[in-house]
Amino acid sequence: MNLNIHMFNKAKKSFWFVPFLYSLISLLLSLLTFYFDWWLSQHNYPFFPKVLFSNFNLSMTIMSTIASSIMTMTTITFSTIMVVLTTFLSQYSPRTLQNFINDRPTQRALAIFVAGVVYCITLLVLLQDESGQKLYISSAFAGIVAVICLFVFVYFVHHVSNWVKVSNLIHNITIKTNKKIENSYLFRKNASKSEPPTFNESFFEETDPIYVYSTKTGYLQQIEIERMSKKAVKDNAIIRMLKTPGEYLLEGTPVMTVWILNRDIRVENYLEYLVLGPDKEAIEDIELGIRKLVEIALRAISPAINDPNTAKNCIEEIGIILSKLAKHKLPGSYLTDEENNIRIILEQPTFVDYLYKSFYQLRHYGKQDISIITEILRSLRMIGENNHEETRNMVWTFKDYILEGVDYNSLQSLDMQYIMRHLDELASACGKKDWDKDEVRNKYFPDRYKTQDSYSHKSSE
Repeated sequence: MNLNIHMFNKAKKSFWFVPFLYSLISLLLSLLTFYFDWWLSQHNYPFFPKVLFSNFNLSMTIMSTIASSIMTMTTITFSTIMVVLTTFLSQYSPRTLQNFINDRPTQRALAIFVAGVVYCITLLVLLQDESGQKLYISSAFAGIVAVICLFVFVYFVHHVSNWVKVSNLIHNITIKTNKKIENSYLFRKNASKSEPPTFNESFFEETDPIYVYSTKTGYLQQIEIERMSKKAVKDNAIIRMLKTPGEYLLEGTPVMTVWILNRDIRVENYLEYLVLGPDKEAIEDIELGIRKLVEIALRAISPAINDPNTAKNCIEEIGIILSKLAKHKLPGSYLTDEENNIRIILEQPTFVDYLYKSFYQLRHYGKQDISIITEILRSLRMIGENNHEETRNMVWTFKDYILEGVDYNSLQSLDMQYIMRHLDELASACGKKDWDKDEVRNKYFPDRYKTQDSYSHKSSE
């Protein structure tokens, strides 16, 4: 049953699923249209005006023309999708391909075109001159389908023109990442938990740990925590995950440790709650959205593209995600049941881990670009001014890591003043209004400020 659920969920996220579903619906509609057409002929064509009916030859001509036209639109749609995918691959990030492929409006537009072709071709096959029927209304219904496809095609062109805008792509990644935070089982469960978990040491003393080994090879894409937790409650077991989503598992690799009182229960059944696949990307990974924005920003500041404004947009969106993430109580390593007993133990990143993974590459490759440095400080300010004191202290401490990696030899004295101004705003947002400016100046760029002071002194003389 678990295997069937995994296969169905994987099929739902495939690019072909929606077109296949629409094709089945259109096949059914074409059969209904054919029998409705036959029923009208048996009752002297009631309900509809005669102008909607046509003879056999005209009906065949109309439907074959419509089928060819819709197939042409389908071909153009496929070509457009390939152009967009190539653009995403070459200019943004390979990981952004899934955003466009999994976009429901894109899949529905393609599905409607495929369904239109299936509808018309099925009617062409079903209609027969030997049936003795004089008039047909199927061509009128095919015309309605053609009009619908025409309007969908116009919408698709508009939709794609918006998608190729990098600002819309970046914002779409942010929205989806924020939804993952809101819908995550770990975040929702952690928010409802008020008491510390009950750690029963006697349970570990009475039982020996049982190692569970992987029976398959692939990347660990998802751990179905909710279903695994329910089974652990039912079996009165405690599970410790040894691997995290994104890691590669070889057959025979230890994946988890299980403490269980009833030795008759097969602990290998817990492997059913692990989803493995050929890709490293985790299915429900908040870090994946941040990683996409970081990769787009890194390509934007590369010498080949040289688009720092796009990088600044990405950094701003990263700040929005981290600000929302900091508002939630991050999941701990211990997941409990309704009685607050520990059931699952797994490694969870802290907020500092999210900060580091968001900015360490941007700090390294943007260390000579004042716009990137100051935008990171602005992003940190956004996080600080929208969250509680603990987060503000972490952000204020993290700013030292950013400043330590800046290449001050490539910056000018006015750039230093610009950095100090942003540091002043960051200090205000973090509640550090009494911070020591001279200490920061002397620590990170003393020579530049000495030169500036000397210049100002000579000018006054």
